[in-house]
Amino acid sequence: MTELVDHLMRLGLSEYEARAYIAAVALGEGTVKEISVESGVPRSRAYDVLESLAERGFVQLGNSNPICYRANDPLVASGHLMDEIRRSNEKVIYELSEIGKRAEKAQNPIWTLMGDWAIDHKLTELISAAGRSILLVCFNNGIILRYAKLLTERSTAVDVTAVLVNEPESFAGFLGATRILRMNSLAPNMVEMDGEIMERGFVTKDGRYCIELIMLVDEDTSFILSKEKGIGRAIIIAGTIGSLFIRETLDRIVNSSEEAVAARRPGCRLDQSTKGGRNGLKTNHRGQK
Repeated sequence: MTELVDHLMRLGLSEYEARAYIAAVALGEGTVKEISVESGVPRSRAYDVLESLAERGFVQLGNSNPICYRANDPLVASGHLMDEIRRSNEKVIYELSEIGKRAEKAQNPIWTLMGDWAIDHKLTELISAAGRSILLVCFNNGIILRYAKLLTERSTAVDVTAVLVNEPESFAGFLGATRILRMNSLAPNMVEMDGEIMERGFVTKDGRYCIELIMLVDEDTSFILSKEKGIGRAIIIAGTIGSLFIRETLDRIVNSSEEAVAARRPGCRLDQSTKGGRNGLKTNHRGQK
């Protein structure tokens, strides 16, 4: 029941309201005392909680003494709750948009994102908004698999190039018009970093940082995705010397890479669960491999 309580709380009920409503559904109908016992909601709070549920359309009041409460159909009750949420959400969006229009926004060229949702949203936005080109250097095949459908769609409208470290042949011909390259060596400035290319990404020697993806959109906006102490972090750089540095780094990687040729039999499909193995590239600060 704990999980059900959590879900109801995400929809806007308090913990006591969620517990009381579940109890009312389980009992069919019951008095304040019965619902309090069934739900574990303190008797001193149960009456107010049930009145609140009645006002929100979750329970009905019986004309009896003592008063009985009957749960409304969960489908109807949840539909009413979702309507409330949608109305509130529309109001919030409108009010925040109006506030945002009046705000003075500094043109900060570098931003950091944390959290899976925020990172996924921004990466999807950048890929979708590309007007000319998308260049990805991917150290973790899971990233390519996650955005395979979107990249395939975008490859029909813009130039998409993906440089992969692990098993690029597995992706050749499976991402629409995307050009698939095999990385042969790191750019000199990355070689200076003391680390190793592994299945999960480019991992620094101390293990604190793992670079999973470097992306350049329209040769202007850079997106660097990494894990830092196990926490996802993305850095977005737009229109600065930083983007120029990233572009030169990726150009060197592309120029030293080679076309990946599909090595699969006709009719084979890409296994979306397959992860590439290690390709053996290892570097240290002296640039050795």
